[in-house]
Amino acid sequence: MFKIPVSILIFSSFIYLSSARSEVRKIPWFTSANCSELTIIKYKSESKHDVVATASTKEKSAIGEIMDRIKALPADGDKMKSWGPKTKYTSLEFRCDDGKPNTIGIYDGHFQTPSTGFNVGNDAVELELAQDIEAMVVPELNKKLPKIKDYSFRFKEFVIRFTGKEHTPQPKDGPTVGPTNRNFFSVFQNDSANEVSISIFDGQIPPQPQAFVVGKKIYYLLTYQGIKGESLNPNHFMVSEKLPKR
Repeated sequence: MFKIPVSILIFSSFIYLSSARSEVRKIPWFTSANCSELTIIKYKSESKHDVVATASTKEKSAIGEIMDRIKALPADGDKMKSWGPKTKYTSLEFRCDDGKPNTIGIYDGHFQTPSTGFNVGNDAVELELAQDIEAMVVPELNKKLPKIKDYSFRFKEFVIRFTGKEHTPQPKDGPTVGPTNRNFFSVFQNDSANEVSISIFDGQIPPQPQAFVVGKKIYYLLTYQGIKGESLNPNHFMVSEKLPKR
């Protein structure tokens, strides 16, 4: 009877496992590029699935931006991780045109990848994305909010939405005034059709806080510096009941 040397069997097994691993690495974050709805669900913990808060959007520009940021993360996390009963857990549920459920879990700021592993490390990009998603589902005054086009941040008294920006480059033959930017926001009271448009301009000087009134309260929209001096420009904004310290 013909016998295969053990060394060949071990080598073949290694090749097979390596090939299987490479196939796992090819699994993408999303099986469809066209998703029409995103629902964010924040739970009390990984072990206790009491819903703390939910948020949902059908705005394609907002969904597309979150998808692009997730796809920028490595999809082949190869580190397995055991989470404790108090681990913070949030799920992202994408509804896409292929009909397949696409759910991504976030555990203590780390995204579970399609390979079921995690990219565990001090990745500032992943951490910022997790913090931005947390702000999307539970927005708070005096907290950084991601500047995501057409996404509605729902506060108790009002809703605020970043609606776009306009960039004006430095004129070629004109005076040296430098490029300018204008950011646009919409604010409206909950259960009300009354909408206020806010435009914030920045050029050679930093953009200034803009006040808006909801009922009898005055709020301030900040796009350059947060209430504690933290940087907001260019990807975040903040809503506060007071002006930042100078």
